[in-house]
Amino acid sequence: MDIEKIYAKLERRVGQAAVKLTRSRVAQVRFSNNLIDISNEWNEESATVFLAKNGRTFIFDLKSEDDIEKTSTRAFSALETIEKNEDFFSLNDKKNTYRKKKMRDGRLREIQGQTFVNDFIDEVKPFVRRVGGVFYKKDVEEEILTPFNSGTERQFGVEFVSRAFNDDDYPVQTSFATSTDDDIQKLTNQVDEILNLTRRVKNIKEGREGKYSVIFSPLCFASIVSYTLPMASAFQIDSGMSMFADRMGERIGSSGLTVYDDPSDDTMFNSRSFDEEGSPTKKTPVIERGVVRNFLHNFSTAKKYGVETTGNAGIVNPGPWQISVEPGNEDVEDMISSTKKGLFINNTWYTRFQDYREGILSTIPRDGIFYIENGEITESWGGIRISDSLLHIYKNIEGISSETGKVKWWDETMFTKSPFVAVAEVNISRSR
Repeated sequence: MDIEKIYAKLERRVGQAAVKLTRSRVAQVRFSNNLIDISNEWNEESATVFLAKNGRTFIFDLKSEDDIEKTSTRAFSALETIEKNEDFFSLNDKKNTYRKKKMRDGRLREIQGQTFVNDFIDEVKPFVRRVGGVFYKKDVEEEILTPFNSGTERQFGVEFVSRAFNDDDYPVQTSFATSTDDDIQKLTNQVDEILNLTRRVKNIKEGREGKYSVIFSPLCFASIVSYTLPMASAFQIDSGMSMFADRMGERIGSSGLTVYDDPSDDTMFNSRSFDEEGSPTKKTPVIERGVVRNFLHNFSTAKKYGVETTGNAGIVNPGPWQISVEPGNEDVEDMISSTKKGLFINNTWYTRFQDYREGILSTIPRDGIFYIENGEITESWGGIRISDSLLHIYKNIEGISSETGKVKWWDETMFTKSPFVAVAEVNISRSR
């Protein structure tokens, strides 16, 4: 598809138009029961079109340039009848310039998925009953065109998730995602990561209810902040579906907690130099030393709030690009050895909110739940649920590691760089 041709067919009929064209090539290698079972490759092209006319807005997707006439006719008709969007002011009308991304991925691109996965399986399978997972290589090019700005940039990255089961069929999981050659050794080290977790498994039991000190792995804490940062969207705040509502400048976490939306980190896959309406992106502290410092804005929500855009369009719903949790200065093994009665939780899923305004949630730990007593892991648990609130978890942080991990796991985590995080008095209930 040609972005200029699409734009030209639309812009004369409306007040403002914006087009985002995405071309992607994704290679997948999936494996289970110690064997590769699927290898896929997708080459896709799609466009997202935003239209504004007389205070009304409309968004639609295109899979083919051939559909533009039929789809745009429906869009123009809708723009004459739908209600006005009182929250839309304009696309960013300033002519902007963008930083040049720093990509070092030549050797990463050369990695062959099937070879990598087969080597991983061969190294792991002597020590476990079975192992499975998925390996992705993603190469994406995006173009944007508005009345005021245009830009083109590329993203490339590798994602790897592995899940191993011991002889008792107890699972552990690792996740790693990167966009830089500097992390190839860490990618290769996923063999050691999964085996080290497997070696921690012992004395498998059903978990017990109570309040525990919990050490969250980077994968597990990434899931928690992946549900948090989207709530910093000004759109989510206005909709009432956010714990950040009415809390600007308020302390919601310990002084050790700083969380950024950081699209400037080009070692991660979802880095960006511009957003969907042509605003430059930037590193934005959402929580800084435990205090709410910024919401995430597009041009219109920034106008409404009387601030500058943070470069997070989503023209309708601004959102984070990728998350970075600032590390601390503790060693994770010291964090374990100093725990008298607690848990090390490696992963979690099925996170559900009972109250978005207060951040009250439940989520089900999995893939490595280790009970710690007097500084030693003595049991491996299953069947528990974290029933708590984000506010309580963040305020009770008592330790953060210097070590960080870059993770991405299905829909449970965004692209996130996170340390290990220790939290006191986490409420644990039974999940079955």
